[in-house]
Amino acid sequence: MAEPVLSCKGLTFRYRSEDAPVFSNLSLTVSRGEAVLLMGPSGCGKSTLAYCLAGLYPEYGGELEGEILLKGKPLSQFGPAARSQAVSILFQNPDNQFCMDRVDHEILFALENINYSGDLRARTRELLTMVGLEQVETAPIYTLSGGTKQKLALATALATGADTLILDEPFANLDPGACGKLSALLEQLNRQGITLLIVDHRPNWWRGFLSRIVLMEQEGDLDQGSIPPQRLDEYREEFSRLGLFLDDQWLAGHSPAPVPQPPGLAAKAEGLILYHGKKPFLRNLSFQLEKGSVTALIGGNGAGKTTLLTALAGAGRWKGNLWVQGKVGLVFQNPRFQFLTLTVENEVLVTLRAAEPQGEPEALKEKAAALLEEFGLLPWKKNSPYELSQGQQRRLALLSMLAGDRPLLLLDEPTYAQDERSTSFILSLLERRVSQGLTVLMATHDLALAKACANQILLLENGSLTPVEPQVLSARWPEGTADRSQKENVTSARKDPTERPAKRKIRRDEKCEG
Repeated sequence: MAEPVLSCKGLTFRYRSEDAPVFSNLSLTVSRGEAVLLMGPSGCGKSTLAYCLAGLYPEYGGELEGEILLKGKPLSQFGPAARSQAVSILFQNPDNQFCMDRVDHEILFALENINYSGDLRARTRELLTMVGLEQVETAPIYTLSGGTKQKLALATALATGADTLILDEPFANLDPGACGKLSALLEQLNRQGITLLIVDHRPNWWRGFLSRIVLMEQEGDLDQGSIPPQRLDEYREEFSRLGLFLDDQWLAGHSPAPVPQPPGLAAKAEGLILYHGKKPFLRNLSFQLEKGSVTALIGGNGAGKTTLLTALAGAGRWKGNLWVQGKVGLVFQNPRFQFLTLTVENEVLVTLRAAEPQGEPEALKEKAAALLEEFGLLPWKKNSPYELSQGQQRRLALLSMLAGDRPLLLLDEPTYAQDERSTSFILSLLERRVSQGLTVLMATHDLALAKACANQILLLENGSLTPVEPQVLSARWPEGTADRSQKENVTSARKDPTERPAKRKIRRDEKCEG
């Protein structure tokens, strides 16, 4: 049996602002060369556990009890530099991970911190090529799409030369093609000896090379049994109990609702030109959104989906004809950019007060409490929005927009970081609001979701916007089988970090995060 490379025993963690622990008396062992998938409901503590195992907690907050061993030694005995060369983490939100202003500077910074003795520029280009970012080597990081940032964060993690990688929702911002390439890259790294601990809500992309799956309960307890990936179907009932994805069968009960007749228009664009700074980015876009309909906007990372959404919301620079009826709500790809207040309750109250300026304060508080309970957020009403999990933050951002009864809702990756139960809740909620007249335009990489609930699917590709039929998506991006042609780029991934290798500004909420 392979030796343990990362393990914890009797682990209990609590945030200082909380009385109850996130998890208690938790034990887990990951052996050298394994690829372990950690799954659990949104908010159960998966990311917190990942940060503990990477040594970030309690160094950056919280109280930790129990023992964590890295290569048989207490993790606390490793300094930051030594620890980062042994275990590296990819954050769920890559924006929290970057230190520098430019793509190449981020990689160079990581290499310099481990005293890399080879050609720094050559190794930087090698790592960027490995993740498909050679074309944006000198780009400012703030201009990158969410998926492109995810790739950069992975390249930075690989730069440390760590032989254990912890990956927190690595597919969350990626289009299907990029998911396939990343899956192939990680499979190859695992075959080269790198140990992987993966936090994810969907097992499909990982089935080909997983060692086992570990389930985390809502209360933060770990199921001590491990699930062999080849026997996943036998555990369908357990996945359903925890509200987790096993496949897309849960979507079978959903279908696009008929558009009201006569439909009328909620928004229309003709000859629309969108800009990045002073340069045109998307040209001659034309489309219309019918009232009471759901439109899915799909496309690769960096295609411009977020840029289009922000234009519809009245931000960014554009030319052409753009007409929108009524107020617009926009839920950002990164909900942290959206929060305005210090508590979860006040995020909802701000919207309710704007929608009902004459409303009685107590009545508005009661309405906010009812909405928070419906969204499963009431126990955290006095918490800061930034203390919530990514999945909970996304539900709060959606709630704050829906509370204002805006007729047009723009959603940027609405199911990002959600488990099956939360995704199903969001979908059912939107279906109910759409039946009452809400119009929805959602940018998404979740093709199964698009096919299940959208009246119209628009593909944004190479600067053009084209309506597509669901069967075209199925043929182009079969579930779990997207382009996995990355293997030729990964031969140098597992290098000793000291080995010499062979020879107008855009505001944050206007970035192209497609």
